[in-house]
Amino acid sequence: MLNWDKVRSERELLIREMLYGDVKEVLRKYPKERLKEVFLKNIHRFDPKNKAFWKLILEVSDEEIEQKTKNSFRGSGFLRNLR
Repeated sequence: MLNWDKVRSERELLIREMLYGDVKEVLRKYPKERLKEVFLKNIHRFDPKNKAFWKLILEVSDEEIEQKTKNSFRGSGFLRNLR
């Protein structure tokens, strides 16, 4: 159902389950730490409503989010410094 484009990546399918699937089923199916890891590595994929929801459910602190985004490739400014 969530692989409409035939993607097979476990992480991509998990992100899609978190965004579009049944939350109760997702929480039963995956350990909380796995969900938290995927959430923090892919936080840019979550809209504000989903981000707030998963942040609360997974007990993610503002500091954890700030640390992950600060150290991420997208947020590091690496590309801007190449000029």
